[in-house]
Amino acid sequence: MIRIPHPTSALLQAPPAPEAAQVVESLRLALLVAYLQSELYTRAIAATGFIASAEATVFTTLNAHETQHISRLTQLIAARGGPALARPTFDFTAKGALPGFAFAAGQYDTFRLLAQAFEDLGVRAYKGQVQALVADEPALNVALAIHSVEARHAAELRRLRGKKAWITGSSLDDVPTFLQAVYGGEELTTQGTVNLAAALAATGGAEAASQAFDEPLGAAQVTAIVALFTV
Repeated sequence: MIRIPHPTSALLQAPPAPEAAQVVESLRLALLVAYLQSELYTRAIAATGFIASAEATVFTTLNAHETQHISRLTQLIAARGGPALARPTFDFTAKGALPGFAFAAGQYDTFRLLAQAFEDLGVRAYKGQVQALVADEPALNVALAIHSVEARHAAELRRLRGKKAWITGSSLDDVPTFLQAVYGGEELTTQGTVNLAAALAATGGAEAASQAFDEPLGAAQVTAIVALFTV
């Protein structure tokens, strides 16, 4: 069972050095991803008439979740004496890769595509930080709790877009190629020492094996992806 500590108790406990600095860096990376997601949803909601009425509840809920994630991560960082991380200035044209994108009429599909990619990124980003957080149980518990919610976000956005709820191989599907880094490495079919492609040959083979597991992304990979959308 995942235990999320109360902010006035175990949350204030910090791991011994040098693990503490590593924990703070991991939390700051998670916060960076949450800022990216939150900013996308906040701008979309603020654009009058932009979000389809049938999906308004989904996106307001996602935004509320990311606001809560930001609050908890910020609290964790501060309790460990870490430096604050200011919300970056975001450019959702991705430095020109999506020219003219401004949450305007006719751009709703692009917004949903970005939302899916950002939530897929979140799942892999949190997974990539588990080892760094092992020394700090309270921080690890919070990160794992958020990770599961990120996975639900990704599945829901994929459902809205008429896609499977999981990634197949390293396929971009209809996501632009400049976001390949979000999906690269997901084609792995060996977990530990077990070749699942062979083990599942009669029930889906390599495709099923890749779908059954999400692979972690490292800090440098995540930072580079987020940098595509910062000024």
